[in-house]
Amino acid sequence: MQTLFEGALIYTMDNRAPLVESLVVEAGRVVAVGSREEMRDRFPHARRVELEGKAVVPAFNDCHCHILSLGLDLAKADLRGCRSIAEIQNALRAWASQNPEAPWILGRAYDQNRLQELRHITRQELDAVSADRPIYLNHVSKHGAAVNSAALKVAGIHRETPNPDDGVIMRDERGEPMGILLESASNLVSRHMPKPDEAQMTEAISLATRDMARRGILAASDATAGWQNLTAEIAAYTRALEQGAPVRMTLMPTFGSAARAGWFQNEAADSEGGGRSAPPILSHPNLRWGCIKLFADGALTTRTAAMREPYIDTGGRGVLMYEAEELIGRILTIHRAGFQCAVHAIGDHAIEVVLQGYRRAQEERPREDARHRIEHAMLMAEDLLDEMVALGVVAVSQPEFFWWLAPAYLQGLGDRALQLKPHKTWLQRGIPVAFSSDQPVVPGDPIVGWRAAVTRQAQDGSALDPSECLDPLAALRLFTVGSAYATFDNEIGSLTPGKQARFVTLSERPEQIADSEMKVLQTFCETDFC
Repeated sequence: MQTLFEGALIYTMDNRAPLVESLVVEAGRVVAVGSREEMRDRFPHARRVELEGKAVVPAFNDCHCHILSLGLDLAKADLRGCRSIAEIQNALRAWASQNPEAPWILGRAYDQNRLQELRHITRQELDAVSADRPIYLNHVSKHGAAVNSAALKVAGIHRETPNPDDGVIMRDERGEPMGILLESASNLVSRHMPKPDEAQMTEAISLATRDMARRGILAASDATAGWQNLTAEIAAYTRALEQGAPVRMTLMPTFGSAARAGWFQNEAADSEGGGRSAPPILSHPNLRWGCIKLFADGALTTRTAAMREPYIDTGGRGVLMYEAEELIGRILTIHRAGFQCAVHAIGDHAIEVVLQGYRRAQEERPREDARHRIEHAMLMAEDLLDEMVALGVVAVSQPEFFWWLAPAYLQGLGDRALQLKPHKTWLQRGIPVAFSSDQPVVPGDPIVGWRAAVTRQAQDGSALDPSECLDPLAALRLFTVGSAYATFDNEIGSLTPGKQARFVTLSERPEQIADSEMKVLQTFCETDFC
């Protein structure tokens, strides 16, 4: 059956017909776009649907988020709104009372930068919530955790436990662990926690995608696929889609999970025609393979992003997850194997090393349109911009960070925070840009992220370099066309005939994003028409 949509202005994001009055869909695909009169004449028997709201746009594509983690996090105590240690303690007590059978007390998204104490919660303060049940709180950045004494005991962490190579066990003046574990140090505890089985992961993915769809996100990439178990995760994602998950999903396996699966191979064995295992064929049309994911550094909010110059409040320069040559070696491994590479790099020092890796990869084995990515790419410098242009690197940015996290950036960087995420400069230089959220690090509301890209304003009223503000339609394009480009996905991104019919209706026209209470009113994905 053909369905003709009309009654709202349709922003196709297709330069050949950017603004139309009517859209026709058949079998889950866009068939035609044009004026109302033209579409009614061409499709006289189509079922007509009068759209709500004032505008239609392609559905948002969150090309860097954590779908499974979001679903699992939704079951934890939400600490994002806590503004003091006492509020965190109260939230955890309430969750523990509501979940008396849970072996661990779990919380998500605490942020010491937003607490009135301006410090992390300690193990002793968590012991006041529970001295017996272990407690594990994810930092908002996902680059650290706070735990109680029971959790430290489970993990065997004590005064003499050394820091892991790419992590920090924070200690008090006597050298005792404080219960604050940064970067890989948090894994010392988390590996002892119960792991979700395939059924639990399926339910978490289903829960996450329903939650995302309500916000207008109908395509998304999980940027840490394989974090639990790649084989089980593939099965869970497939099952969730078979059960009706409305989001088209792209999996970005971690380097470690891809290596364990045998996707990389040394050149000698490869030249003999053996050894390498290809990624398994995915059985659902809306489940895809994306790039291989690496981490170069930490986060600004934990002061672990690797910087050329020190943070103004801690004096440190952050951490690289690997020595520079090891990180570059991993980039070369991914490139040689023919995969797209995506590296989490936030600080300018980390970005510099990643770009060195991409240049060496292309010099050694040139590959046209590799579309290697830098995830976050937050603190930029002129030489880094030039190198990104030369290499065609895609900057995958999260403008929603401005709204939620800008005060923490200013605390740690001072005036250097004005150099963060220069969206307009990137576009003017010709750097490909894609927008995403990194949820559950932030709530993942594309309207908030879109508005933040246009205003660069934070929740507290501060702003980071208004000269980098984007035009509303330019920012919207980065959430749609830009994200599709970053993921090599030609099925979505614009409302072009032949592409999947994934779109949303908005309460206001896109040009009004900065000055209105924009809302997503309706969502449509191609399965609604099949």
